[in-house]
Amino acid sequence: MKDILFKCEYADFEYLSSVLDSYVSFTDDSGRKELLTRSQNSASAKSQLIEIMDRQIRYYGSSDIAYAFRRVFSSNSDGGVSSLELIEDVCERLKVSIKHGGSVEGRLERLVTAVVEKELFSKSPSELAEAFKKMGVGDADAKLIMEHLVKNGKVAVLPIIIQVLGPKVALSIIETIIISLIAQIVGREAAKALVKEVMKRNPLLNTLGPLMWALSGAWLAYDLQGPALRKIVPICLYLGVVALRDGSEDERFAA
Repeated sequence: MKDILFKCEYADFEYLSSVLDSYVSFTDDSGRKELLTRSQNSASAKSQLIEIMDRQIRYYGSSDIAYAFRRVFSSNSDGGVSSLELIEDVCERLKVSIKHGGSVEGRLERLVTAVVEKELFSKSPSELAEAFKKMGVGDADAKLIMEHLVKNGKVAVLPIIIQVLGPKVALSIIETIIISLIAQIVGREAAKALVKEVMKRNPLLNTLGPLMWALSGAWLAYDLQGPALRKIVPICLYLGVVALRDGSEDERFAA
């Protein structure tokens, strides 16, 4: 996770730190918060913050008992699960499949695009048209997207959106859907800080309106009862969006 965390801005760290907060875990919340404050003016503190966040994220990928056992008996001294194991578990919980291989960054990007594709695919053409209208997509562009979908089916909705609206607007739509999904997991009140910070970084979302995306019933079968899952799922989705900000790794290698 470290490579993705290095791409985060301060607002990203603030949100991730708030998700990692816990009063009943082995994590050092006070140490993380101190490093968060210092990281604004210190590269060394930022590196330390990334180290502790990486460790805490992977810690939440495991139960407390398994974590303690690995920390004592495993050669993996920090006791957490690997980043790849964590992503695989999130994919399983969200019932999406991604292509294996590549870096952690690439897999997080695939996770996010698979989740967004699943959401888009679950909607009818009329529902998609209405959703795009509410997000401020122009009638001509929305009509063009619908024509593509009618002609080619909904096998790959995102590439059509990227082709018609461009990568910048497409990323904002991806971010809107992911934020809406995170809000469903953590609750709208808890998501307010996230929305506020994301809108600061991406003013286009003021137009698109985060949390305006009405999620389909595709996510009603969540098995996110454990407190750890309510942390690692939003964190992985959020980091996947961070990873996509500079373009898809798969597209860069294919170019």
